[in-house]
Amino acid sequence: MRVLIFSQHFTPEITAARARVHAFAKGLAARGDDVEVICEVPNHPEGVVREGYRGRPSVQKELDGFSVRYVWVKTSPHKTTGNRLLLYGTYAAMAATIGCAARRPDVIFASSPPLPVGSAAAIVAARHRVPWVFDVRDLWPEVAVALGELSNPRLIRLAERLERRLYASATAITTVTEPFRATIAAGLPDPGKVSVIPNGTTRMWLEAGEAEVTRSELGLTEDGAFLWTYAGNVGLAQGLEAAIEAAAALGDGYRLLILGQGPALAALRERAAGLPPGQVVFQPPVEPELAARYLRASDALLVPLDSRPALRDFVPSKLFDCCAVGRPVILAADGEARRLTDATGAALPVPSGDGAALAGAVSSLRADSALRERLAVAGRDFARQYERERHAERLAALLDSIV
Repeated sequence: MRVLIFSQHFTPEITAARARVHAFAKGLAARGDDVEVICEVPNHPEGVVREGYRGRPSVQKELDGFSVRYVWVKTSPHKTTGNRLLLYGTYAAMAATIGCAARRPDVIFASSPPLPVGSAAAIVAARHRVPWVFDVRDLWPEVAVALGELSNPRLIRLAERLERRLYASATAITTVTEPFRATIAAGLPDPGKVSVIPNGTTRMWLEAGEAEVTRSELGLTEDGAFLWTYAGNVGLAQGLEAAIEAAAALGDGYRLLILGQGPALAALRERAAGLPPGQVVFQPPVEPELAARYLRASDALLVPLDSRPALRDFVPSKLFDCCAVGRPVILAADGEARRLTDATGAALPVPSGDGAALAGAVSSLRADSALRERLAVAGRDFARQYERERHAERLAALLDSIV
């Protein structure tokens, strides 16, 4: 089977899309399928195209048994609504052009957000007269509106209309949580075409949970401080302001490591500036293999979500990787993520956005080694249930059924 995959973000960018789609592409290629991914030239989150990808309309590479075509996009380090629309629009135009000229696939798989990824897939599917699957990782534009990233009423209406048309056009739809599935299915004449393939972790993260890592080898201070770590996008949806409040309340003997980059980083640095040196440490994002070592070297891990109601249906993809590395996880989120971990005991829950409750959770973990061990074991068991390799098999079965 020849599978053409569209994704705005992909390896080597460090994003949730990269983790999900790369695992799918690798899994399909491993069983003998001919897989090609069309994505943007790597530029996220800096908004600057990386060396080796500049000055050409497209760059082709081979990764893990499949091919990747990186296409030119209009980038900018300034994250305004206009610049985002140019980024999304130029990707969709380039991806559709190259996809239409490519060898005919048997099926197309497109992972969003943003929505224009689905537009490119729909155009190429019509050109080649093949079925296509729409993978919905976030409900967009709903989440963009909730986070204040999209406020123009006309653009919102256009995005909602495009969303409905893409749902109707797709042969099948996959999404990441049961609440997402119910929301999408409610607006379709054929709700049965929507299925859940959740996010998850990989064997690399699970194997990292068996390794011994010292902080000194990572450049972290070995001073006996209780190290609790957040690794991932530092954006509006994470609600990390509560983590800075918790760090201030905890005081000496605790260190918060924020390993990541994003639009909320400058404001968080400003909040942390008044705290004693070393109480909050910021470091740039690193490749997953190294990120897993940082998590393994920590005493506890933080998985947060902002308290906005629109985010209650989300399950952060980092939850599965954090659980996999065998360290106790604090889940500062409500809704679907809380439901999953409460059912399995995989994380210590605190209300989203509550800095005092978060400080109490970190303090209780330091004081109770049995609790730390219990959470670490339950987290590993939880993560094993969500291995991405199994999810790739489920996607393969779906693609087989519609081809």
